[in-house]
Amino acid sequence: MAKKRPTEAGFNESFEAAFARLQVRLERACLAEDPTDWPAQVAAAVREALAFAAADPAAARTLTTDALAQGRDGFARYDRMIEYFGRWLLPGREVSPGIDGESLPEITEKAMTGGLAMLISNRVDQGRDSELEALAPEAIRFVLTPYVGTAEARRAAADTG
Repeated sequence: MAKKRPTEAGFNESFEAAFARLQVRLERACLAEDPTDWPAQVAAAVREALAFAAADPAAARTLTTDALAQGRDGFARYDRMIEYFGRWLLPGREVSPGIDGESLPEITEKAMTGGLAMLISNRVDQGRDSELEALAPEAIRFVLTPYVGTAEARRAAADTG
């Protein structure tokens, strides 16, 4: 039997509730870290995002697959979420001007958060949400490497958890 899509109003309410819960969890995770250690804060946020999705795959699906399936309004909500979390990566531009001294492309933050969202979506949609937390070290390295390089990204991935 095909899964019934929620009504627009029901989807909007579900999306906003899930987004708010995720925001609170990530903000708490970041606040628990040294405020001068931006890579550790990002690592904590990535771990918490993966833990959130593993603990509540329905909410993770609402924020990703369901949002994109809702059309224009759902995509706008998804894009707002990606941009919101992407802003958390902006301080990385001050930490490092980018690998090889080059400025990072403007889309870097959106690409990193969008990539993480798609990783989560893929696992949840395949019923493999129990694997998410184990992916944290790789996901942390993925998100941090453009900003701090491979060695520092590995350190941040290893130092948390």
